Amino acid sequence: MKGARSTIAFNILFVLLVMATVVSFVLGDLLIGLIVSLSAIIAFLLFQLFQFYLWTRNPLMHPRMVSGLFQVSASRLFLSSHNARKRSRRIIHAAKGLKRRLKELPEAWIVTTIDGQIVDANDAAKDVLDLPIKAVGINLVEHWQDPRVEAIIRSPMTGEVLEVSSPKDHRSQLEVRQHVLDINNRIILVRDVTPLNRLLTTRQDFLANISHELRSPLTVIVGYLEALQDSATNQDTEEIVTRLFSPVQRMRDLVEDLLTLTRLESSPRPSIYDLNDVNVAKIIDTISSEIKELKDFNHVLEMSIDPATRALGIPEEIYSAINNLITNAVRYTPARGRITIRWLKHGDACLFEVADTGPGIAAEHLQHLTERFYRVDSPRIAKSGGTGLGLAIVKHILLRHESALEINSVLGEGSTFGFALRRSQSAI
Repeated sequence: MKGARSTIAFNILFVLLVMATVVSFVLGDLLIGLIVSLSAIIAFLLFQLFQFYLWTRNPLMHPRMVSGLFQVSASRLFLSSHNARKRSRRIIHAAKGLKRRLKELPEAWIVTTIDGQIVDANDAAKDVLDLPIKAVGINLVEHWQDPRVEAIIRSPMTGEVLEVSSPKDHRSQLEVRQHVLDINNRIILVRDVTPLNRLLTTRQDFLANISHELRSPLTVIVGYLEALQDSATNQDTEEIVTRLFSPVQRMRDLVEDLLTLTRLESSPRPSIYDLNDVNVAKIIDTISSEIKELKDFNHVLEMSIDPATRALGIPEEIYSAINNLITNAVRYTPARGRITIRWLKHGDACLFEVADTGPGIAAEHLQHLTERFYRVDSPRIAKSGGTGLGLAIVKHILLRHESALEINSVLGEGSTFGFALRRSQSAI
Protein backbone atom coordinates (compact mmCIF):
# COMPACT_ATOMS: atom_id res chain seq x y z
CA MET A 1 0.00 0.00 0.00
CA LYS A 2 2.79 2.41 0.94
CA GLY A 3 4.69 1.47 -2.24
CA ALA A 4 1.63 2.19 -4.42
CA ARG A 5 1.12 5.59 -2.79
CA SER A 6 4.81 6.48 -3.24
CA THR A 7 4.66 5.51 -6.93
CA ILE A 8 1.53 7.62 -7.51
CA ALA A 9 3.07 10.62 -5.71
CA PHE A 10 6.28 10.26 -7.71
CA ASN A 11 4.32 10.05 -10.99
CA ILE A 12 2.34 13.19 -10.13
CA LEU A 13 5.54 15.06 -9.21
CA PHE A 14 7.22 13.91 -12.43
CA VAL A 15 4.23 14.98 -14.57
CA LEU A 16 4.14 18.33 -12.73
CA LEU A 17 7.83 18.97 -13.46
CA VAL A 18 7.50 17.95 -17.12
CA MET A 19 4.43 20.17 -17.64
CA ALA A 20 6.06 23.08 -15.80
CA THR A 21 9.18 22.74 -17.97
CA VAL A 22 7.19 22.62 -21.23
CA VAL A 23 4.90 25.54 -20.32
CA SER A 24 7.83 27.60 -19.01
CA PHE A 25 9.72 26.97 -22.25
CA VAL A 26 6.71 28.02 -24.36
CA LEU A 27 5.74 31.08 -22.28
CA GLY A 28 9.18 31.96 -21.08
CA ASP A 29 7.99 32.25 -17.41
CA LEU A 30 8.65 29.51 -14.83
CA LEU A 31 6.02 30.73 -12.28
CA ILE A 32 3.22 30.79 -14.84
CA GLY A 33 4.29 27.34 -15.98
CA LEU A 34 4.03 25.99 -12.45
CA ILE A 35 0.56 27.56 -11.92
CA VAL A 36 -0.76 26.17 -15.19
CA SER A 37 0.66 22.73 -14.42
CA LEU A 38 -0.83 22.68 -10.89
CA SER A 39 -4.21 23.77 -12.23
CA ALA A 40 -4.18 20.98 -14.79
CA ILE A 41 -3.25 18.37 -12.19
CA ILE A 42 -5.93 19.64 -9.76
CA ALA A 43 -8.50 19.47 -12.54
CA PHE A 44 -7.42 15.92 -13.31
CA LEU A 45 -7.66 14.93 -9.62
CA LEU A 46 -11.10 16.52 -9.37
CA PHE A 47 -12.15 14.48 -12.38
CA GLN A 48 -10.92 11.29 -10.63
CA LEU A 49 -12.74 12.34 -7.45
CA PHE A 50 -15.92 12.85 -9.49
CA GLN A 51 -15.51 9.32 -10.90
CA PHE A 52 -15.13 8.00 -7.32
CA TYR A 53 -18.25 9.93 -6.25
CA LEU A 54 -20.29 8.45 -9.12
CA TRP A 55 -19.15 4.95 -8.10
CA THR A 56 -20.11 5.49 -4.43
CA ARG A 57 -23.70 6.06 -5.54
CA ASN A 58 -23.75 2.42 -6.67
CA PRO A 59 -20.94 0.67 -4.78
CA LEU A 60 -22.20 -2.79 -5.82
CA MET A 61 -20.69 -2.18 -9.30
CA HIS A 62 -17.08 -3.08 -9.96
CA PRO A 63 -14.98 0.14 -9.68
CA ARG A 64 -13.59 -0.07 -13.24
CA MET A 65 -14.66 3.51 -13.94
CA VAL A 66 -12.52 4.81 -11.03
CA SER A 67 -8.93 5.63 -11.92
CA GLY A 68 -5.88 7.25 -10.45
CA LEU A 69 -5.50 7.96 -6.75
CA PHE A 70 -8.95 6.66 -5.76
CA GLN A 71 -8.78 3.36 -7.61
CA VAL A 72 -7.02 1.49 -4.78
CA SER A 73 -9.49 2.78 -2.15
CA ALA A 74 -12.48 1.97 -4.36
CA SER A 75 -11.17 -1.55 -5.03
CA ARG A 76 -10.64 -2.20 -1.33
CA LEU A 77 -14.09 -0.86 -0.43
CA PHE A 78 -15.67 -2.97 -3.17
CA LEU A 79 -13.86 -6.11 -1.97
CA SER A 80 -14.85 -5.48 1.67
CA SER A 81 -18.51 -4.85 0.80
CA HIS A 82 -18.53 -7.92 -1.46
CA ASN A 83 -17.22 -10.12 1.37
CA ALA A 84 -19.68 -8.54 3.80
CA ARG A 85 -22.57 -9.30 1.42
CA LYS A 86 -21.43 -12.91 1.13
CA ARG A 87 -21.29 -13.23 4.92
CA SER A 88 -24.72 -11.61 5.24
CA ARG A 89 -26.19 -14.03 2.69
CA ARG A 90 -24.72 -16.98 4.59
CA ILE A 91 -26.09 -15.67 7.90
CA ILE A 92 -29.54 -15.03 6.39
CA HIS A 93 -29.55 -18.50 4.83
CA ALA A 94 -28.55 -20.10 8.15
CA ALA A 95 -31.17 -18.04 10.02
CA LYS A 96 -33.89 -19.12 7.58
CA GLY A 97 -32.82 -22.75 7.96
CA LEU A 98 -32.84 -22.46 11.75
CA LYS A 99 -36.26 -20.81 11.73
CA ARG A 100 -37.59 -23.55 9.44
CA ARG A 101 -36.28 -26.24 11.78
CA LEU A 102 -37.68 -24.43 14.82
CA LYS A 103 -41.07 -24.29 13.12
CA GLU A 104 -40.91 -28.07 12.62
CA LEU A 105 -40.13 -28.84 16.28
CA PRO A 106 -42.75 -31.08 17.94
CA GLU A 107 -42.54 -28.93 21.10
CA ALA A 108 -44.85 -25.92 21.09
CA TRP A 109 -43.28 -22.46 21.35
CA ILE A 110 -44.56 -18.90 21.00
CA VAL A 111 -42.62 -15.64 20.92
CA THR A 112 -44.59 -12.75 22.41
CA THR A 113 -44.08 -9.18 23.45
CA ILE A 114 -44.28 -8.28 27.13
CA ASP A 115 -47.94 -7.34 26.51
CA GLY A 116 -48.73 -10.80 25.10
CA GLN A 117 -48.76 -9.87 21.39
CA ILE A 118 -47.70 -12.94 19.37
CA VAL A 119 -44.60 -12.27 17.25
CA ASP A 120 -44.12 -15.84 16.02
CA ALA A 121 -45.31 -19.38 16.79
CA ASN A 122 -44.76 -22.85 15.38
CA ASP A 123 -47.46 -25.24 14.14
CA ALA A 124 -47.36 -27.31 17.34
CA ALA A 125 -48.25 -24.23 19.41
CA LYS A 126 -51.10 -23.32 17.06
CA ASP A 127 -52.50 -26.83 17.46
CA VAL A 128 -52.11 -27.09 21.25
CA LEU A 129 -53.46 -23.59 21.95
CA ASP A 130 -56.11 -23.61 19.20
CA LEU A 131 -54.57 -20.59 17.44
CA PRO A 132 -55.44 -19.64 13.84
CA ILE A 133 -52.95 -20.30 11.03
CA LYS A 134 -52.04 -16.61 10.94
CA ALA A 135 -51.37 -16.21 14.66
CA VAL A 136 -48.99 -13.25 14.44
CA GLY A 137 -50.57 -10.16 15.98
CA ILE A 138 -53.04 -12.05 18.19
CA ASN A 139 -52.85 -11.25 21.91
CA LEU A 140 -52.05 -14.50 23.74
CA VAL A 141 -53.31 -13.15 27.09
CA GLU A 142 -56.75 -12.35 25.64
CA HIS A 143 -56.84 -15.68 23.80
CA TRP A 144 -55.91 -17.75 26.88
CA GLN A 145 -57.93 -15.71 29.41
CA ASP A 146 -55.94 -16.90 32.42
CA PRO A 147 -54.41 -14.25 34.72
CA ARG A 148 -51.52 -16.58 35.59
CA VAL A 149 -50.46 -16.66 31.92
CA GLU A 150 -50.44 -12.86 31.82
CA ALA A 151 -48.36 -12.79 35.02
CA ILE A 152 -45.74 -15.20 33.68
CA ILE A 153 -45.45 -13.29 30.37
CA ARG A 154 -44.96 -9.96 32.15
CA SER A 155 -42.53 -11.39 34.70
CA PRO A 156 -38.90 -10.21 34.30
CA MET A 157 -37.68 -13.49 35.83
CA THR A 158 -36.64 -16.11 33.29
CA GLY A 159 -37.38 -19.82 33.68
CA GLU A 160 -40.71 -19.50 35.51
CA VAL A 161 -43.01 -22.53 35.20
CA LEU A 162 -46.70 -23.05 35.86
CA GLU A 163 -49.38 -25.61 35.07
CA VAL A 164 -52.68 -24.33 33.64
CA SER A 165 -55.71 -25.59 31.76
CA SER A 166 -55.57 -25.61 27.97
CA PRO A 167 -57.63 -22.94 26.17
CA LYS A 168 -58.54 -25.64 23.64
CA ASP A 169 -59.81 -28.19 26.19
CA HIS A 170 -60.08 -27.28 29.88
CA ARG A 171 -59.70 -30.95 30.83
CA SER A 172 -56.14 -30.91 29.49
CA GLN A 173 -53.27 -29.57 31.57
CA LEU A 174 -50.38 -27.66 30.00
CA GLU A 175 -46.98 -26.91 31.48
CA VAL A 176 -45.99 -23.35 30.54
CA ARG A 177 -42.33 -22.35 30.78
CA GLN A 178 -41.24 -18.76 30.15
CA HIS A 179 -37.81 -17.48 29.07
CA VAL A 180 -36.89 -13.80 28.74
CA LEU A 181 -35.40 -13.00 25.31
CA ASP A 182 -34.94 -9.29 26.02
CA ILE A 183 -36.69 -6.50 27.91
CA ASN A 184 -39.68 -6.51 25.53
CA ASN A 185 -39.93 -10.11 24.28
CA ARG A 186 -40.56 -13.54 25.79
CA ILE A 187 -40.51 -17.09 24.46
CA ILE A 188 -43.17 -19.38 25.90
CA LEU A 189 -42.65 -23.16 25.79
CA VAL A 190 -45.81 -25.25 26.17
CA ARG A 191 -46.03 -28.97 26.93
CA ASP A 192 -49.13 -31.12 27.34
CA VAL A 193 -48.70 -32.92 30.68
CA THR A 194 -52.18 -34.49 30.76
CA PRO A 195 -50.95 -38.07 30.03
CA LEU A 196 -48.19 -37.71 32.64
CA ASN A 197 -50.66 -36.43 35.24
CA ARG A 198 -52.98 -39.35 34.51
CA LEU A 199 -50.10 -41.77 34.96
CA LEU A 200 -49.11 -40.15 38.26
CA THR A 201 -52.71 -40.25 39.45
CA THR A 202 -52.96 -43.94 38.54
CA ARG A 203 -49.75 -44.66 40.45
CA GLN A 204 -50.91 -42.71 43.48
CA ASP A 205 -54.28 -44.48 43.47
CA PHE A 206 -52.59 -47.86 43.20
CA LEU A 207 -50.22 -47.12 46.10
CA ALA A 208 -53.05 -45.75 48.21
CA ASN A 209 -55.26 -48.78 47.54
CA ILE A 210 -52.56 -51.37 48.15
CA SER A 211 -51.41 -49.57 51.30
CA HIS A 212 -54.95 -49.46 52.67
CA GLU A 213 -55.39 -53.15 51.90
CA LEU A 214 -52.19 -54.02 53.76
CA ARG A 215 -52.78 -51.69 56.68
CA SER A 216 -55.64 -53.56 58.33
CA PRO A 217 -54.14 -57.09 58.33
CA LEU A 218 -50.77 -55.72 59.50
CA THR A 219 -52.47 -53.95 62.39
CA VAL A 220 -54.17 -57.22 63.37
CA ILE A 221 -50.87 -59.13 63.13
CA VAL A 222 -49.07 -56.55 65.27
CA GLY A 223 -51.86 -56.75 67.83
CA TYR A 224 -51.60 -60.54 68.07
CA LEU A 225 -47.80 -60.39 68.31
CA GLU A 226 -48.00 -57.85 71.13
CA ALA A 227 -50.49 -60.08 72.94
CA LEU A 228 -48.23 -63.12 72.47
CA GLN A 229 -45.23 -61.12 73.65
CA ASP A 230 -47.03 -60.12 76.84
CA SER A 231 -48.28 -63.65 77.54
CA ALA A 232 -45.13 -65.56 76.59
CA THR A 233 -44.42 -68.24 79.22
CA ASN A 234 -40.91 -69.20 78.20
CA GLN A 235 -37.83 -67.61 76.67
CA ASP A 236 -38.04 -69.50 73.36
CA THR A 237 -41.56 -68.26 72.65
CA GLU A 238 -40.62 -64.70 73.56
CA GLU A 239 -37.58 -64.82 71.25
CA ILE A 240 -39.66 -66.10 68.31
CA VAL A 241 -42.29 -63.40 68.83
CA THR A 242 -39.57 -60.73 69.05
CA ARG A 243 -38.03 -61.91 65.76
CA LEU A 244 -41.44 -61.82 64.06
CA PHE A 245 -42.34 -58.45 65.53
CA SER A 246 -39.42 -56.52 63.96
CA PRO A 247 -40.10 -57.22 60.22
CA VAL A 248 -43.87 -56.88 60.70
CA GLN A 249 -43.41 -53.53 62.41
CA ARG A 250 -41.09 -52.43 59.62
CA MET A 251 -43.70 -53.43 57.02
CA ARG A 252 -46.30 -51.48 58.97
CA ASP A 253 -44.04 -48.40 59.01
CA LEU A 254 -43.50 -48.77 55.26
CA VAL A 255 -47.25 -48.85 54.62
CA GLU A 256 -47.78 -45.78 56.81
CA ASP A 257 -45.00 -43.90 54.98
CA LEU A 258 -46.46 -44.87 51.59
CA LEU A 259 -49.87 -43.58 52.64
CA THR A 260 -48.33 -40.34 53.92
CA LEU A 261 -46.33 -39.83 50.72
CA THR A 262 -49.35 -40.57 48.50
CA ARG A 263 -51.46 -38.09 50.46
CA LEU A 264 -48.80 -35.38 50.15
CA GLU A 265 -48.40 -35.92 46.39
CA SER A 266 -52.12 -35.96 45.64
CA SER A 267 -53.16 -33.06 47.89
CA PRO A 268 -53.25 -29.55 46.38
CA ARG A 269 -50.60 -27.16 47.62
CA PRO A 270 -51.98 -25.21 50.61
CA SER A 271 -52.79 -21.54 50.18
CA ILE A 272 -51.63 -18.84 52.57
CA TYR A 273 -55.00 -19.13 54.33
CA ASP A 274 -54.36 -22.82 55.13
CA LEU A 275 -51.14 -22.09 57.03
CA ASN A 276 -51.04 -21.66 60.79
CA ASP A 277 -48.70 -20.29 63.40
CA VAL A 278 -46.38 -23.18 64.34
CA ASN A 279 -44.35 -23.39 67.56
CA VAL A 280 -41.36 -25.22 66.08
CA ALA A 281 -39.31 -24.89 69.27
CA LYS A 282 -41.96 -26.94 71.11
CA ILE A 283 -42.00 -29.55 68.31
CA ILE A 284 -38.20 -29.92 68.56
CA ASP A 285 -38.40 -30.23 72.36
CA THR A 286 -41.08 -32.95 72.10
CA ILE A 287 -39.14 -34.96 69.50
CA SER A 288 -35.81 -34.65 71.33
CA SER A 289 -37.45 -35.83 74.57
CA GLU A 290 -38.87 -38.88 72.79
CA ILE A 291 -35.49 -39.59 71.16
CA LYS A 292 -33.70 -39.51 74.52
CA GLU A 293 -36.08 -42.18 75.85
CA LEU A 294 -35.00 -44.70 73.20
CA LYS A 295 -33.03 -47.58 74.69
CA ASP A 296 -30.32 -47.39 71.98
CA PHE A 297 -29.84 -43.60 72.33
CA ASN A 298 -26.25 -42.96 73.37
CA HIS A 299 -25.37 -39.64 71.73
CA VAL A 300 -24.41 -36.11 72.67
CA LEU A 301 -27.37 -33.87 71.81
CA GLU A 302 -26.68 -30.14 71.43
CA MET A 303 -29.43 -27.62 70.72
CA SER A 304 -29.45 -23.97 69.70
CA ILE A 305 -33.12 -23.00 69.75
CA ASP A 306 -34.80 -19.59 69.56
CA PRO A 307 -38.13 -20.18 71.34
CA ALA A 308 -39.56 -16.84 70.16
CA THR A 309 -39.19 -17.74 66.47
CA ARG A 310 -42.36 -19.28 65.07
CA ALA A 311 -43.02 -20.53 61.56
CA LEU A 312 -45.95 -20.32 59.19
CA GLY A 313 -47.10 -23.74 58.01
CA ILE A 314 -49.08 -26.90 58.68
CA PRO A 315 -48.09 -28.16 62.17
CA GLU A 316 -48.52 -31.90 61.49
CA GLU A 317 -46.42 -31.77 58.33
CA ILE A 318 -43.64 -29.70 59.90
CA TYR A 319 -43.59 -32.14 62.84
CA SER A 320 -43.22 -35.05 60.39
CA ALA A 321 -40.37 -33.36 58.47
CA ILE A 322 -38.39 -32.47 61.61
CA ASN A 323 -39.02 -35.89 63.16
CA ASN A 324 -37.71 -37.65 60.03
CA LEU A 325 -34.53 -35.56 59.93
CA ILE A 326 -33.73 -35.92 63.65
CA THR A 327 -34.51 -39.66 63.59
CA ASN A 328 -32.18 -40.12 60.60
CA ALA A 329 -29.41 -38.25 62.43
CA VAL A 330 -29.76 -40.55 65.45
CA ARG A 331 -30.02 -43.65 63.24
CA TYR A 332 -26.80 -43.04 61.30
CA THR A 333 -24.63 -41.42 63.98
CA PRO A 334 -22.48 -43.90 65.92
CA ALA A 335 -22.68 -44.17 69.72
CA ARG A 336 -21.26 -41.16 71.59
CA GLY A 337 -21.45 -39.13 68.38
CA ARG A 338 -22.67 -35.52 68.44
CA ILE A 339 -26.01 -34.33 67.02
CA THR A 340 -26.64 -30.58 66.81
CA ILE A 341 -30.13 -29.14 66.27
CA ARG A 342 -30.60 -25.46 65.37
CA TRP A 343 -33.75 -23.36 65.01
CA LEU A 344 -32.96 -19.71 64.30
CA LYS A 345 -34.42 -16.53 62.87
CA HIS A 346 -32.99 -15.37 59.52
CA GLY A 347 -34.53 -12.15 58.17
CA ASP A 348 -38.14 -12.81 57.17
CA ALA A 349 -37.52 -16.57 57.32
CA CYS A 350 -36.54 -19.09 59.96
CA LEU A 351 -33.99 -21.87 59.55
CA PHE A 352 -33.95 -25.44 60.86
CA GLU A 353 -30.77 -27.53 60.76
CA VAL A 354 -29.71 -30.88 62.16
CA ALA A 355 -26.02 -31.77 61.93
CA ASP A 356 -24.43 -35.09 62.86
CA THR A 357 -20.97 -36.64 63.11
CA GLY A 358 -21.97 -39.78 61.23
CA PRO A 359 -20.09 -41.44 58.35
CA GLY A 360 -21.11 -38.77 55.82
CA ILE A 361 -22.40 -39.24 52.28
CA ALA A 362 -20.45 -39.15 49.01
CA ALA A 363 -21.21 -36.18 46.73
CA GLU A 364 -22.60 -38.32 43.89
CA HIS A 365 -25.42 -39.57 46.15
CA LEU A 366 -26.63 -36.20 47.49
CA GLN A 367 -28.94 -35.31 44.59
CA HIS A 368 -30.67 -38.72 44.81
CA LEU A 369 -31.29 -38.87 48.56
CA THR A 370 -34.87 -37.57 48.33
CA GLU A 371 -35.89 -40.21 45.77
CA ARG A 372 -38.13 -43.06 46.88
CA PHE A 373 -36.25 -46.08 48.26
CA TYR A 374 -32.86 -44.68 47.23
CA ARG A 375 -30.13 -46.44 49.19
CA VAL A 376 -26.54 -45.31 49.61
CA ASP A 377 -25.47 -48.40 51.54
CA SER A 378 -28.11 -51.14 51.50
CA PRO A 379 -26.75 -53.34 54.34
CA ARG A 380 -26.33 -50.37 56.68
CA ILE A 381 -29.81 -49.00 55.91
CA ALA A 382 -31.41 -52.42 56.23
CA LYS A 383 -29.78 -52.78 59.63
CA SER A 384 -31.02 -49.32 60.66
CA GLY A 385 -34.63 -50.24 59.95
CA GLY A 386 -35.45 -47.27 57.72
CA THR A 387 -38.13 -47.50 55.03
CA GLY A 388 -36.26 -45.42 52.44
CA LEU A 389 -39.16 -42.96 52.22
CA GLY A 390 -38.34 -40.51 55.01
CA LEU A 391 -36.45 -37.94 52.93
CA ALA A 392 -38.98 -38.25 50.08
CA ILE A 393 -41.69 -37.32 52.60
CA VAL A 394 -39.58 -34.37 53.83
CA LYS A 395 -39.07 -33.20 50.23
CA HIS A 396 -42.81 -33.14 49.46
CA ILE A 397 -43.68 -31.47 52.76
CA LEU A 398 -41.19 -28.70 52.02
CA LEU A 399 -42.49 -28.32 48.45
CA ARG A 400 -45.93 -27.71 49.92
CA HIS A 401 -44.35 -24.99 52.09
CA GLU A 402 -42.46 -23.42 49.14
CA SER A 403 -39.15 -24.59 50.56
CA ALA A 404 -36.46 -27.16 49.74
CA LEU A 405 -34.16 -29.50 51.62
CA GLU A 406 -30.52 -28.41 51.73
CA ILE A 407 -27.98 -31.22 52.22
CA ASN A 408 -24.28 -30.82 52.94
CA SER A 409 -22.09 -33.80 53.71
CA VAL A 410 -18.43 -34.77 53.88
CA LEU A 411 -17.36 -38.41 53.94
CA GLY A 412 -15.92 -39.32 57.32
CA GLU A 413 -17.03 -36.07 58.97
CA GLY A 414 -20.83 -36.02 58.99
CA SER A 415 -23.88 -34.44 57.37
CA THR A 416 -26.10 -31.39 57.76
CA PHE A 417 -29.76 -31.32 56.68
CA GLY A 418 -31.72 -28.08 56.78
CA PHE A 419 -34.56 -26.01 55.37
CA ALA A 420 -36.11 -22.56 55.64
CA LEU A 421 -39.72 -21.66 56.43
CA ARG A 422 -41.66 -18.43 56.31
CA ARG A 423 -41.66 -16.69 59.65
CA SER A 424 -45.00 -16.17 61.34
CA GLN A 425 -46.14 -12.55 61.71
CA SER A 426 -46.71 -13.16 65.40
CA ALA A 427 -42.97 -13.73 65.79
CA ILE A 428 -41.93 -10.51 64.06
